[in-house]
Amino acid sequence: MPLTDVTIKFLEMTAPGDLRPKRASIPGVTVARVPHPMPELNRFFYAAVGADYFWSDRLSWSLPKWREYLAQPDVDTYVLAVDGIPAGYFELKRHKNSDVEIKYFGLIGSYIGKGLGAHMLTAAAEAAWAAGAKRVILDTCSLDHPKAFEHYVARGFKLYRTDVVKKEIPNL
Repeated sequence: MPLTDVTIKFLEMTAPGDLRPKRASIPGVTVARVPHPMPELNRFFYAAVGADYFWSDRLSWSLPKWREYLAQPDVDTYVLAVDGIPAGYFELKRHKNSDVEIKYFGLIGSYIGKGLGAHMLTAAAEAAWAAGAKRVILDTCSLDHPKAFEHYVARGFKLYRTDVVKKEIPNL
């Protein structure tokens, strides 16, 4: 596999008042925390959401590995649904320094472009602040959706660091 330069942008929100919320304009949208670790659910969303963006780090994880990761008390999963149909998800990871990271975030392809991402990002930031965050962080990269960075900035996140790394990307 060829090595490709990947630009990673790290973003932060340093106060709850930085959030510029936006809600979905379509009815039937809900966001709910998954109350018990469900490795099959996280594995499904990771593969379904990440397929177009070269998410690969967790593809080889076994169900026991997923179960171990999700059993950590500092990891929470949330699902966005439309009329009861799962459409996207995000994971929050609380760090010892009181940062809360939006670790994974995304919609299943057929739900992109309907205003749901802004709604879900609003819910993710609100959940992070409610979890006691001193700072909410996330990152995006040049392999993500072309509007991802713009989307995060529109909700109030600010760039604080940029890195370039080499990554093996199949079939680019």
